Amino acid sequence: MTTSRTHRATLSFASLLLASSLTLTACGSSDEGPVSADAGTVVTVASIDGQQISLPAAGKPAAVFFFSVGCGECVGGVGSLGQAAIDAEEAGIDAQFLAVDMDPREPRETIESFMEYVDAEHVPAAIDEGAALSQRFEVVALSTLIVVDADGKVTFRATDPDADTIVAELDKAGA
Repeated sequence: MTTSRTHRATLSFASLLLASSLTLTACGSSDEGPVSADAGTVVTVASIDGQQISLPAAGKPAAVFFFSVGCGECVGGVGSLGQAAIDAEEAGIDAQFLAVDMDPREPRETIESFMEYVDAEHVPAAIDEGAALSQRFEVVALSTLIVVDADGKVTFRATDPDADTIVAELDKAGA
């Protein structure tokens, strides 16, 4: 009987370690480098204000940041996305920007307040219902930014890049 208790304790501990490692990767893991997601596949989502947004957008690259309101590290990333949208517009760079909330339980009003708090209310936000965008672009961690070229290929992937990096990567992707 001691052996079975020891075995159960070992299995419980292993399960706890696995759950902990999965939780840790949910916020702030490094995820840099291009990825070969299915280029050409278009995903359309509704923004929280009802606008239909397709990725990739016809003829222009996009910067897409995956976040959750409850992720403290995501505050800086969404703020950088908002600043990059302003900087790109001022520089005449034609690109699309989207903040994607990975937690479908967060209400629209909470997301709107979050976007205002980080000075990114001018950036469209969407809830990733059914994980359509995170699956399409193989995003598994919060605070991940991807740049997608006009053909739908991910050309850049990073955790919390600054606004200058986002704009530079959009330029490389053909903006």
